[in-house]
Amino acid sequence: MKLQQYINSFVDPLQYEDPKSLVRLLSCHNKTSRGLADTVGNIDERRLNNPGHSLPEPWDGIAIRHCACVHALYSKQNYQEAYAHQNALLSLFYRWFQDQSAWVLPVLYILLQDLRDLAEQADSITYSSTGKMPSLEECTRTVSKAFSMCATDRTFKGSESRRNGVYHIACLSLKCYFKVGKPNLCKNIIRAVTSDAKTPPINEAPLNDQVTWHFYIGMLAFLNGEDKKAGDELEWALLNCPADAKRNQELILTYLIPLHLLHGSLPSRRLLSLHPRLEELFLPFINAIKSGDVREYDERLDWAQQRLVGMSTYLVMERAREGGLRMLFKKAWIASDKSTRIPIITFQIALKIHGVDVDSDEVECMVANMIYRGYMKGYISHEKQMVVLAKTNPFPNLSSIIR
Repeated sequence: MKLQQYINSFVDPLQYEDPKSLVRLLSCHNKTSRGLADTVGNIDERRLNNPGHSLPEPWDGIAIRHCACVHALYSKQNYQEAYAHQNALLSLFYRWFQDQSAWVLPVLYILLQDLRDLAEQADSITYSSTGKMPSLEECTRTVSKAFSMCATDRTFKGSESRRNGVYHIACLSLKCYFKVGKPNLCKNIIRAVTSDAKTPPINEAPLNDQVTWHFYIGMLAFLNGEDKKAGDELEWALLNCPADAKRNQELILTYLIPLHLLHGSLPSRRLLSLHPRLEELFLPFINAIKSGDVREYDERLDWAQQRLVGMSTYLVMERAREGGLRMLFKKAWIASDKSTRIPIITFQIALKIHGVDVDSDEVECMVANMIYRGYMKGYISHEKQMVVLAKTNPFPNLSSIIR
């Protein structure tokens, strides 16, 4: 397709408000874009600054910028240049978008998604050498502008309102904030969405956007230690995640499984077998909790520390260790004929059998902590070095005590 032929192909989609055709013409990852890269050639600075007047303002400039972008992407493989052209394209698009209704939202979505993908590619070399992501940080600001233009739409109402794109753009913003390591900034986006009475309810958004929204709300609650809220949001995301979206299911389970371990709810082997990477990571922890093998749990924590820290799940998995300790103490109680009076040394011996050699004072501290957190019911007689357990249900189910 020659350049002028490509520019002319925008006339009908703009006149008849055809978003599908515009998406095809402006996507960076389809046959049309690859064909343009092969036939249009390099776009010089003079043409970029004077794109012509064949189309309504600023569409000549948008079309020319897209050609420059795909040429840089496919012919030159210069990701920084391709990203710069895509970002400039969006600046032009925003000038036109501010007067448009919801019909053009699919076009905005593809432009922003391509911008984010190009930003990650542009930063791949920079990040490996400096640990910084300048393109993605700039992309985050560009996405935020789109969010503001959708969230503050006062021109169009109902199905015509750009507010119908709020959740999709908000989710993209949240992805960007997490990617650049600034999840604390997500609260500004969430507050803007939830505090505006004119924002459509989340259940009116497309299901994919609902799942993504609930996932990130759950992730933020997870990072803030709000276990109940995190579990509820991530459960919703998992139950409504498309059956064929295996990678997304695995991502949700990466955070949901540690929360379930805290509750003493152990995932089935069948579930883990569907996700081999999660099975490799979590199955040893699950087996250690079941057997009360605290030493094995600690060794697995050391083995998986780097991966768990990278996923921000280390602290929760460290807390889940108490489930294994509870199981060990419960086995010691059963071995003592379920007596309500258990000497501290009994728990000390149980720990030693599993390779954890600690003195009686430390064991007493462990038991005191278990009682304080509700994992055991009873009290300690320090003078007699005795643990006095409740007559009924001295080891409550974890699901009944986790807050």
